Amino acid sequence: MYDIIIKNALIVDGTGADAYQADVGIRGERIAAIGDLSQGEAGRVLDAEGKILAPGLIDMHSHADATILGYPTMDSMLRQGITTFVGCQCGHSIAPVGKYWECNQAIYDILCDMSDKLFPDMYDRDYYTPTPETLPHIKRLFGYDADFTTFGEFLDKVDAHGLSGNMITLIGYNSIRMNCMDPDEPKTPTAEEKRAMQALIDEAMEAGAFGISTGLDYKPGAFCTTEELTEMTSSMKRYGGIYFTHWRKTGLRTGTPKKQKKIDGIREALEIGMKNGIQVEISHLSTGFDVFPANDDFMQKAAAQRTLQVIDEYIARGANAYFDVIPNITGGTIIAPDLIALFRPWYAYTGGIDLFVENLKHPDYRKQLSDYILAGRYFRLNPIIQPDWDESLSVIGCTNPARVGKTVKEIARERGVSSLEQVYDLMVEDPYVKVFAATHSMNKFAVQEYYNHPRAMVGNDTFVFDLKSSIRYDPKYPHKKPNPNTYCGFVKYMTEFGQPRFEDTIRKASGLPAQVLGLTDRGLVKEGFRADLILIDRENLKTNENLIEPQVYPEGIPYVLVNGQFVVDGSQLTGRLPGGVIRRQSR
Repeated sequence: MYDIIIKNALIVDGTGADAYQADVGIRGERIAAIGDLSQGEAGRVLDAEGKILAPGLIDMHSHADATILGYPTMDSMLRQGITTFVGCQCGHSIAPVGKYWECNQAIYDILCDMSDKLFPDMYDRDYYTPTPETLPHIKRLFGYDADFTTFGEFLDKVDAHGLSGNMITLIGYNSIRMNCMDPDEPKTPTAEEKRAMQALIDEAMEAGAFGISTGLDYKPGAFCTTEELTEMTSSMKRYGGIYFTHWRKTGLRTGTPKKQKKIDGIREALEIGMKNGIQVEISHLSTGFDVFPANDDFMQKAAAQRTLQVIDEYIARGANAYFDVIPNITGGTIIAPDLIALFRPWYAYTGGIDLFVENLKHPDYRKQLSDYILAGRYFRLNPIIQPDWDESLSVIGCTNPARVGKTVKEIARERGVSSLEQVYDLMVEDPYVKVFAATHSMNKFAVQEYYNHPRAMVGNDTFVFDLKSSIRYDPKYPHKKPNPNTYCGFVKYMTEFGQPRFEDTIRKASGLPAQVLGLTDRGLVKEGFRADLILIDRENLKTNENLIEPQVYPEGIPYVLVNGQFVVDGSQLTGRLPGGVIRRQSR
């Protein structure tokens, strides 16, 4: 007797092997049998005729740990087939909790509420909020008490709270460094500070973290030397842990950062891995080279190939390295579709966009604004670091339909004005004009090139939400919304960036990450394995991706099981909580 029989399924098992037709019997949390179960009995029989049965997908790069206690049913993940995520990325982990609580984009509104500034800067000192002051806001926004201090207490809190899917965690090096030494001081830690940080690393690893993550474009990670990182990640070897890294790419994201060779950031990560004899996961891989003009498809693809060549050279020398790739060119975490959102610091001072737009009608005001931007003092719109910014900014929604589909540069050329003047004119013409800003140095050809590599996996680089989020959207102060990846990134990967064989597409999002993470009973459709399974209606698989209103679910994954229980049933979320924290075992 089985609890569930899924019959007539086309099984894509996650190994990359050819698909085959069979029934699957589930008993308790595990797959009990695969084969002809036509004579078997079960509490529920689901006919999967015409559908693909695959392992639950594994998101290798997530920030869902920051919101998971507020959204434990993991709606936005489950609806795209993700049953397990690896959180605490880019050096940020929600625990341990010390003197400071590290701000992130999901709780930016808290930062605004707490700060005495009209426009607090997430990449400056404001990034660190005093813990006692932050906790009541967390309760108000997410509905839970952040009554944990250690990493282990956080994991216990998640398990006690309940979870629909599975969470894998890392210890964020930025988070521990900011609480063990001055987060704003670019100095080498003392021996005492290193001991304090190592104690937090040891506690997290013993509690079940899978490794350590760094974020080297953010304070205080940007202050770390290669020697410090090598020393402080060396303990990963005895724990069997992995070094996940947001490598050095942009530099500190304020003003005009000091120019650096991005490929050296990748080399640094691989050198650390080789010196310590540890596994490396390069986070959200993008080109290691600056390409200009950035929209040259041939050059983007060539830069991607050269980036991979560098990684392959290290692998040939013995580096145990893998990487994940974001399945779009919109970046991760959030988007801000309103063009005017680029100018939030200015309309924050005018009490909303009305007066700001009125000011834009005056040439002297425009000159002050242009002087500031052209001097490279504003990172978000900086022609010095991105000289072809106007080619990467396309209008996707406007009261004037003639503008839609064109870049800022194209519209400016038609009108015989500068691109910056055209931006001002667009906002005066329609304060709510919507734009798509392609991630610099990435296009779809480069993304595909990375996914074609045998060591590539998938990471959405987003938080977890339901159809609402913790980010308030006020039309008077247009700002951030969840990135579309939050809802459909893995469906976009399967439909737009997959491999010639669907079996290989699924392997990169299930069997391969399970192998890399050392999971011995997940990631495959195999007898004895956990019944983390998804049914894919491939003919009707659609992202429903929306760059303006991103909070919409995809289609084509009508059933999702976690540990043998339906968490999505007939495209409806059940609210069941059969998942929990997966804790690292010694390897």
